[in-house]
Amino acid sequence: SHKHKPADYYFYVSHPLCSIYELVLNKKMVVKTLLLLCCSTASFLNSSNPNNNIFVHSMSEEFRLEERQRRGYNKWPPTVVPNTPGWNRIMTRRFSQIERIRNREDKWNAWVAIMTSALVATNYTQNGWGLTRAPDHITERLQQRLNRTLLEEGMIDPSGKYTRQEHYIPVIGGEEHARPLMIQDANDNRKILNEMKPFFEWWSGIDLKPSIAYGIRAYRNDSNLLMHIDKPSTHVISGIYHVGRSEDAEPWPIVIEDFHGNTNQVYLTPGDILFYESSKCFHGRPQVFIGGYYASLFMHYAPADPAFDGDELRHERDLSVPPHWHVDLPPYEGLDEFEMVGTSFKEPNCKNLLCSLDETNEESKHTVNWYGPAPKGLIVTNGWDPETMEPPKEWVEKGYDGGKRRAHVVADGSDEKDEL
Repeated sequence: SHKHKPADYYFYVSHPLCSIYELVLNKKMVVKTLLLLCCSTASFLNSSNPNNNIFVHSMSEEFRLEERQRRGYNKWPPTVVPNTPGWNRIMTRRFSQIERIRNREDKWNAWVAIMTSALVATNYTQNGWGLTRAPDHITERLQQRLNRTLLEEGMIDPSGKYTRQEHYIPVIGGEEHARPLMIQDANDNRKILNEMKPFFEWWSGIDLKPSIAYGIRAYRNDSNLLMHIDKPSTHVISGIYHVGRSEDAEPWPIVIEDFHGNTNQVYLTPGDILFYESSKCFHGRPQVFIGGYYASLFMHYAPADPAFDGDELRHERDLSVPPHWHVDLPPYEGLDEFEMVGTSFKEPNCKNLLCSLDETNEESKHTVNWYGPAPKGLIVTNGWDPETMEPPKEWVEKGYDGGKRRAHVVADGSDEKDEL
C-alpha cells in the first residue's frame, strides 16, 4: 500500500522464513544487511516465478523493470560502450554464455558484471589499458619495504612485522598455503597514491581523486586470480605497480581484455606500471602461479568530476540487466561453458580457465603478448609493436593528451630522470 519514490531502496520478501513482506530501507545500511542475511538467499533462489516477489538486490523485479524502461534500457541486444567491432564480439559471446548458466544467483551476478562492463561503466581511453615505467625512487622505496619481509632463501616471512595473510576472497584461487600475503604501510601507500596521481591523469586525460592503494600484495605458489572487474564507484582508473618477484618465479602475465577485442597478456618487470580501466575491462591472472612470490601494489582512482556518481552507477548496473535474465537457454554447440565464482568468472573447459589463453580454442587468435620493461616517458598500448616495443608512427590514443600534463608529472623527491 506504500507509494515509493524511485530513489527509495526496498525489498519485497515472500518466504516462510521471513515475517516482513515489505520494508523501506533508506536510512540504516545495518538494517539492510541484516534483512539480506535473513531472507534474500532463500527468496531469491526459491522463487518459481521471476516476476513474483523475487529478490533483485534492493528493489522488486516489477519496480526494476518499470524503472529500467523509464531510463531507456529497452533495446536488446544493447549498443555496447564503446561501440567497436571487437568489444561487440566479446560481449555478444558473453551474453550467450550467461544465458546458459543454470544457477539463479550466479546468473544474476554474471549479468550485473557483464552489463557494467559492456554498457554502464564509461570508457575514458580508446583501448582501456597502457603500460609505462614508474619513477625509480618510488620503485626503490617499495622494494625496500618488500625486502624487509624476505627470508634468506628469498621467501616472505608470513609472521613478519609488516605482513599479514590476506583473508579469503573467491576471485583468488588456491588452497590455504597459497593465500597471498599483504606487506602493509598505509601511510606510505597514501603518499604513493598522491605522488602517482599525475601519471594516471596523464594516461586517462581526466582529473582524478585518489580512492585506495593496497598492498604490497604478494601472491604465492599455486595461486591464481580469476577474471573480474572492480568496483565502478571507486576503482575506475587503476594501476598495477609490479614491485618484485622471487628468483624462481615463472612468467605470470596479467591478462586484460581491451575495447578492440584483444586479450592482452602483459609480462611485467619490476618497476612497470599497467594502467587499466578496472571497472570496465575484465582482467586477472587465471594461469596458476609457480614460484616463491609475485608482489605488486594496486592503485585506484575515481574521476574528480562532481557529476561522477558512484552510488548511481551501482543502481544503474542493476537496472541494465535484461528482463529475460532468468531464462535458461539450452546448450549451444561450440559455445564454451562460463562459470561464475562469486563475482569473477572462469571458462572451466579451457586451458588456464580462459579460452583465449587456450591455443586449441578459436578465441586464442585474439591474444597478444607484451613484454616489459616498459619505456620511460611513453605509454605502450594498442598500435605499438608487441615484439619490439616500438611506438606507432602516429599516436591514436584518445585519452592521451599529447603530454600537456608533462610538466606536472614529477613526484616529490624525484629528479629529471623520473619525469614523464
